[in-house]
Amino acid sequence: MKRLLLYIIGLSLCGLVIYWLAYDRPLLVEFNAEPVPKAAPSVQVRIALYDWTDNLEVKNAIRQYNLNNPDHIEIVMMNIQADAYDDTLNMLMTSGQGPDVFSVDNSWLATYVNKGYLANLYSDLTPEYLSRFPQWARDYAHSPLFKGGLYFIPSSIETVRLIYNKQLFRTAGLDPERPPVTFAEVKQAAGKISRAGVGVNKYGFALPAGDSQDSLQTGLEMSGTYSGAYLYNYRTGRYDLSVYEPWLRLMLDMKKEGSLYPGETLLKRNSALRQFADGNIGMMYATSKDYVKLQEYMPKDDWGVALPPVRVASEKGAGALMMIPHSPLAVNSSAPDREAAVKVWKFLQSEAFLTILFRQALALPVVDGITGLASQVPGLGRFKEFHPTAAESIYPLSPQIMDQYDPNTVSVEPRDSGDRSRMQLYLQILSGGISVGAGLRAESDRLNQMLDIAATGYSFKREEYIYPGFDPRRPLQGQSLERR
Repeated sequence: MKRLLLYIIGLSLCGLVIYWLAYDRPLLVEFNAEPVPKAAPSVQVRIALYDWTDNLEVKNAIRQYNLNNPDHIEIVMMNIQADAYDDTLNMLMTSGQGPDVFSVDNSWLATYVNKGYLANLYSDLTPEYLSRFPQWARDYAHSPLFKGGLYFIPSSIETVRLIYNKQLFRTAGLDPERPPVTFAEVKQAAGKISRAGVGVNKYGFALPAGDSQDSLQTGLEMSGTYSGAYLYNYRTGRYDLSVYEPWLRLMLDMKKEGSLYPGETLLKRNSALRQFADGNIGMMYATSKDYVKLQEYMPKDDWGVALPPVRVASEKGAGALMMIPHSPLAVNSSAPDREAAVKVWKFLQSEAFLTILFRQALALPVVDGITGLASQVPGLGRFKEFHPTAAESIYPLSPQIMDQYDPNTVSVEPRDSGDRSRMQLYLQILSGGISVGAGLRAESDRLNQMLDIAATGYSFKREEYIYPGFDPRRPLQGQSLERR
């Protein structure tokens, strides 16, 4: 009887299961519970930054934004190597695969606007928002070169300085509180440091020309403006590289005397900064962007910071020392979700995010009074000596002419494409392969010929780069009004 009862119960259960399956009935008792709402899908915004992507605090700030923003936006950082950033970005933009928000080198801004790569942010930025930025930044962004739109606005800048090892100055019998002011004083100090360091590999000066953009464009062209010298004449709209002959002769003289760190045409910037930190280099040029790397190498000796030397004492302050906007942020005109991309752009330009950059000595913000707040000064002692002074200024953009005969510019238009021949000339001069005067004259003629050729086309307007009343001591004064 027990077996029969179990058999009947088993058959009954099997029948119930078949019934429930056949009619799609639930096997479990349902409770009258509220349905769980689905999380809103996140909108991904891809960003590419020339600097900062490896910094832990920057990563944390973006992680917090992804967790806490009410718009369910997820920032995705693209990993682009700094030394190939501009080349890679150009290829991505040309192929239609560019990031949604990205840094753009200043020399490429006009080209990107002309190609329609950048979103016009004019309708997205209120007067109150724009008031955060200094007048020069607003004028720079409103330049006629950008066709009346507002595609970016600089929020931080980069400065150039001469750094020097005070201990090597003392050893050489030099006053460590009186860094050289003129080229002649640099040559004299470099010679004394090198002679005092014979046998222990100490050199008076280093020029890491292996990174031409960072060293030749900053140490030569950018710093030369403090003497009133610049390769492009804004009044006439012509090039004249002869203004750099004294600087190049200074380097050649130090090289001949053995006071220039050897292998200058191959020396990389980070290698030079490490040698400086190890106490083997007396002087070199550095930018505010180099400060973090220098601190990472932990200089063993006391060191100082000074404004770059000038050609002769009478030219000190003949021009404002050039500072350049840190590669501005822009929004891709083809971003799948423009509204989300603009929100991310504003986050990266926010006081909170820029303060993080400042505290890490990654940037010198020009908005919201960040650098002027005592509570925000980084613990990295000498970073404040890279802060902009009254002797410094932004300059108007100069023409960025692509060399149509350079095979490297055909497909990807790399960042140095308009500058490559000039950088190669400087390297040839430093290596002794070409005479200073003849080389500078030939390159000036070539650049002016390229200007003349470009002026026959439709996209380049020579008059947009000519300022008859240009004053090198006040490079931006009246420029925007004169052009409107």
